[in-house]
Amino acid sequence: PKELVRIHVPKPLDRNDGTFLMRYRMYETVNEGLKIEVLYGDEHVAQSPYILKGPVYHEYCECPEDPQAWQKTLSCPTKEPQIAKDFASFPSINLQQMLNEVPKRFGDERGAIVHYTILDNHIYRRSLGKYTDFKMFSDEILLSLTRKVLLPDLEFYVNLGDWPLEHRKVNGTPSPIPIISWCGSLDSRDVVL
Repeated sequence: PKELVRIHVPKPLDRNDGTFLMRYRMYETVNEGLKIEVLYGDEHVAQSPYILKGPVYHEYCECPEDPQAWQKTLSCPTKEPQIAKDFASFPSINLQQMLNEVPKRFGDERGAIVHYTILDNHIYRRSLGKYTDFKMFSDEILLSLTRKVLLPDLEFYVNLGDWPLEHRKVNGTPSPIPIISWCGSLDSRDVVL
């Protein structure tokens, strides 16, 4: 039997290069997979219809899966070259050094840093600095992930500012500290989202 779910589909976004970006929002979970048809008039476009295997959850489904099962379902590669490249500047990470140093170096009144801790698939955060209003974006990303997959316990810092922070040289003393950031530059070590 066919499953029927409510889905909101806003107008396509014209990328002005001959392509369009289609978005959709599901209000219920699809248990048997989701069939997506992209039509121009009555004709299918590209490889339409697309069939997403397995259950497809709506955004607010509290149904975290085992990370290995989730990775397999989404056909994620075991290694991601960009992540390896981004973290090559940090062959080892001294968490205690980070916890001591980041608040002193970047947590002043002009700062825009958030310290995140993920523990038992719950998100905890501490804002450092005055300009941390944009934490809502990283909060939403992390909360969305915890609803979908069981995340490992970890701690990290996110730079919410408009400029990269870590400019230490890779082989310098002291060594650079990994900070996840919305921005970067050729001479910075921030890990860009």
